Amino acid sequence: MVPSVLSWIAFLTLVWWILEPVGGSWAAGMVAVAVGVGLRLYMGRFERVGLRPARLPRFGVYFLRQSVLGGWDVSRRALAPALPLAPDLMTRRLALPSKSARVFLCNALSLLPGTFAADLDGDELVVHVLVGGPGAESRLRELEARVTKLFEAGDA
Repeated sequence: MVPSVLSWIAFLTLVWWILEPVGGSWAAGMVAVAVGVGLRLYMGRFERVGLRPARLPRFGVYFLRQSVLGGWDVSRRALAPALPLAPDLMTRRLALPSKSARVFLCNALSLLPGTFAADLDGDELVVHVLVGGPGAESRLRELEARVTKLFEAGDA
């Protein structure tokens, strides 16, 4: 319990330090970290989230890269009407380890340009994409694999 709390304090402090502009209020940061750790402890009573904070930087780099590539693709399609649009609803049965991982996947997916998690019913996900087909399916499989890695037990 104590190592988990200390790791969350360290993680949230690092996030605060990265996001807070130079000369910001560390007092506000300490309050935010305390509230974050308190919420984490409170939420942990209901379901173990299983998120591995040490794996977040690698996922963050992947997510940032996909956001830039997706944004570039969507903007190209908006500015060049000759590029094809083939909106599609894809249904996929997820093999993620927990409900928390499935919700995380839906949130990440909805933040990526050109995709939207339209429905999640148990382990069945419906995704709206601007351009369907094998490429969209492979990107969804890759995102699911990375979220699985982010939530699975064991060493990184």
